[in-house]
Amino acid sequence: MSKLVDAYLNQYRDRLETRACLIEAGAIATCYALLQQHLDAGHWLLVSDANTWQAAGAKTAAMLDAAGQSWARYDIPMPTSGDPVCSDALIAAFERAFVEAGASAAIALGSGTINDVVKMGASQQKRPMAVIATAPSMNGYNSGIAAILSEGVKTTQPCTAPRVVIADLEVLAKAPARMIASGLGDLLSKPVSNSDWRLSARLKGTAHSVEAMEIIEHGARALDGVAERLVARDIAAIGGLTESLILSGIAMSVAGSSSPASGGEHLISHYIDMTAYAFDQPHDLHGCQVGVGTLSTALFYEHLQALDPASIDIEARVAALPAWQDYEVVLRERFGPLFEAVVKYARAGYPTPDELRARLTQLVNEWDIILGEVGHTLRSQKSLEAELRAADGPLRYADLGVTRERARRAMLHSKDIRNRYTILHLGWELGLLEDWTDAALQALYE
Repeated sequence: MSKLVDAYLNQYRDRLETRACLIEAGAIATCYALLQQHLDAGHWLLVSDANTWQAAGAKTAAMLDAAGQSWARYDIPMPTSGDPVCSDALIAAFERAFVEAGASAAIALGSGTINDVVKMGASQQKRPMAVIATAPSMNGYNSGIAAILSEGVKTTQPCTAPRVVIADLEVLAKAPARMIASGLGDLLSKPVSNSDWRLSARLKGTAHSVEAMEIIEHGARALDGVAERLVARDIAAIGGLTESLILSGIAMSVAGSSSPASGGEHLISHYIDMTAYAFDQPHDLHGCQVGVGTLSTALFYEHLQALDPASIDIEARVAALPAWQDYEVVLRERFGPLFEAVVKYARAGYPTPDELRARLTQLVNEWDIILGEVGHTLRSQKSLEAELRAADGPLRYADLGVTRERARRAMLHSKDIRNRYTILHLGWELGLLEDWTDAALQALYE
């Protein structure tokens, strides 16, 4: 059990749909009472794929059988190659299976994709669900959002969070090493994504939550000394990683958005995903991509910190701003078949000349205040890279199977796929994003 997780579930009970998290070795064998307490009585649907059933399905089935609980198994359809991706089609297929089974609740056995499919499908069916984690690979287990590939674009959509999260550390410690490294990569984005969150709050007036920041900072402390022990599958280290992942999910729910845990580095990862699906190109696990994206955006912040605000020619930047109709032509050429899915987000985030002038004027006038705020959680690229290396995580775009030119496009173009202000947007508005990207490629490609 995690006293810190339990304390936050209690403190924010009025804002959280998750009622219980069990994080301990052997949790599957002892979790029935929690499931029975928080799921509707009746017939439960266990949702898995072949791999996650092998990891946790037999244990879960034995636990339910011993308790006399009625259940049925539903396997997520697997693609002919690669891993399943949460999509509108997979969600619809799960919903049909749920209704046909006459189920009263669902239990997801898996990590990102399976959890997101069941979260969204159960939410749309207005039924409760729980998740039994099979890898400490991402921070979305208990979040109130699902990452869905919709119209070719990776989107986050609101849904009901799991009532119960079961994290059996014995199961999680046996997860593939890449998935463990992925969890760390997802979490190491927080020092930089929180800088984006503060930047957006200061320059665009978007919401910022001190409460969520406190939870994120507690989660960061749970990672102390963990990275170098993950390769050995140390149970205590896996527990620290898992606790931090769960706290990150709580922070997102408390904030009412994914902003505490997702900034420019996630946009880079989403760009890699969407081009992979649209153009049959390689991609990697979400957290692995996020980790390398974080190294990029950490370098971008280092460039920002080194900038002399007196060198920013505000009127020149306003004059250089393309009219929206001209930029729309650029987007159509840039995104091709993905244009229609992307343009609505790009349009929502595109500044008018007056907005750009006001934002850059504020940046120059409040330079020390703004850089002090964004630097509150910021960590250097070298310190983040050292932790990823200790956990044997990928460090370079080539490690992800992403070509140099595609990595460049990801850093330059991903700002347009989501209406969320980040260091990518500020770099573009300053006319420096290309220079920063080329410098990052020198450090992060070869």
